[in-house]
Amino acid sequence: MVPGIDVSHFQGIIAWSELAASEIRFSFIKATEGAGYVDPKFAANWLGARTAGVTRGAYHFFRPAIPAQTQAESFLRTVGTLQPGDLPPVLDLEAPAAWSQLAVADRVARVIAWLETVEKRSGATPIVYLSPSFAGEVLKNAPSLARFPLWLAHHTDNGAPELVEPWTSWTFWQHSPNGRAAGVTGSVDLDQFNGTLEGLKALTVKA
Repeated sequence: MVPGIDVSHFQGIIAWSELAASEIRFSFIKATEGAGYVDPKFAANWLGARTAGVTRGAYHFFRPAIPAQTQAESFLRTVGTLQPGDLPPVLDLEAPAAWSQLAVADRVARVIAWLETVEKRSGATPIVYLSPSFAGEVLKNAPSLARFPLWLAHHTDNGAPELVEPWTSWTFWQHSPNGRAAGVTGSVDLDQFNGTLEGLKALTVKA
């Protein structure tokens, strides 16, 4: 498997050249949240990863009370055109309590609306980030999500995450929230790509 991290402004200033010289090969970077929040370190991280040669991907933290179209527009406007070698966009789904006022069908519809809008506009099929419990309890393992690659958040020492329906495989795995990485001060989320470095490159945006 190929090791990576995911970051936001909580990691402060990242020495991307140091990170690139380590075993880390990719990084997902927080871009936006909700209707218009832009992570204050996104621009620096987005450029820093590219310049250092770390394969990069951008993610959006979804707020279910805000229209999906509004959130998709904010993400697309912030990230701009994906470059060859970038990973597909990511939709970050968590905070189950925020979804409790919506019917299951409405929850799934809002998720699909963001994914399909971003897919159409970016030309890349987005990745879905969630935990096993979120997939089951909040989205009820909705079959319509199966065609989107899965980034599974499951913090376990078992050597592999718990696979959840409707997916039959996982693409990325966030296995620890308290890792360490060269060039990063303090703790950072650790991830793995389910495949080889060549497989990771094959997943990226093409020219």
